[in-house]
Amino acid sequence: MHKETNCCQGTAATSCPGKTTGRKQEMRKWMQGIGVALFVSALAPISAPAQVPRSASVATHAVGSLYNAIGTGIATVVSRHSPITVRVQPFAGPPAWLPSMDQGDTDMGVLTSADAVTSYKGILHYKRPFKNTRILLVGGAIQLAFYVRKDSPIQTTADLKGKRIPTDFPGIPIVMLSSTAALASAGLTYKDIVKVTVSDLQAGNQAFMEGRTDAGWHSLRSPAVEEANARVGGVKWISVNDTPAGAEKMATVYPGSYPATFKAGSATGLVNDTAMLTNDIYLVGTKELSEDAAYTIVKALWDNMKELWAAYPALSSWQQGRMVSKNAFIPYHPGVIKFFKEKGVWDKQMDDLQARLLKQ
Repeated sequence: MHKETNCCQGTAATSCPGKTTGRKQEMRKWMQGIGVALFVSALAPISAPAQVPRSASVATHAVGSLYNAIGTGIATVVSRHSPITVRVQPFAGPPAWLPSMDQGDTDMGVLTSADAVTSYKGILHYKRPFKNTRILLVGGAIQLAFYVRKDSPIQTTADLKGKRIPTDFPGIPIVMLSSTAALASAGLTYKDIVKVTVSDLQAGNQAFMEGRTDAGWHSLRSPAVEEANARVGGVKWISVNDTPAGAEKMATVYPGSYPATFKAGSATGLVNDTAMLTNDIYLVGTKELSEDAAYTIVKALWDNMKELWAAYPALSSWQQGRMVSKNAFIPYHPGVIKFFKEKGVWDKQMDDLQARLLKQ
């Protein structure tokens, strides 16, 4: 007669029906756990903070302009000190790239506070508002004025009456506004000068170098003016009217502008102490830029200011203490607000300003 034996004796554990059933149940529970874990991990990217992009763009004015040089310096520092490679995209001016930024296709840009506020509100040269622009930081200030040949008898903006001046600037409408404001400070309008139509700043500088105008209009320390200085045997900047009345007329035409005087010899063309139209420069980003990206970009610039200054002389006025401004004209990006709060430079007053700017 066949003798029944314990099937679990002398056999592998998996060959035992009792133990096999237990192991299958354990395996089922384990697989269910893995399934839940995989499901949760699949959902995680949806709710997790946006990743920092590998690349980003910064829009600037044309090559040779102050803004292009500034944008190149910013791109260099951010690319070197963050995971983001920043590429510079030159345009004729903000009107050419603000529509793209409004759609979230251009990541960053460099422009004046005047361009920022007029485009955000859709006033003056902007026919519709661009509401998706956000400040990443307030940088230095830009100084603008007319310049003439060094041996010219023209000494001030008032002396431009009857002279040939570049006008129109359809590629950068804000330039027409700023130069109009400078003339207004001296009680002049474009009816008082001989108008020479040019497309943009670089074309205006070319007209000056070719002798088609008696004066050019550009920014202090601009590479274009450096070129003109070398090619025509020297240039000199001429003063706007910096009296209280002159300053008021200038600000009425060009929102946010004010006169500031710069010492003779402190930059090319400053033959005398010269009062120039001045306003702030913004590094802006699209509203669609992730908070992580905005935070990372500003942190790279904050932590490496000395390297930023070394990239281009005009960037020496970009200081940590200027990045948060109580005179801002458009809202800040939420990603940089987080960074500035961590640094202790964003307060309740800035919260109130941000709320007002978002409502405008």
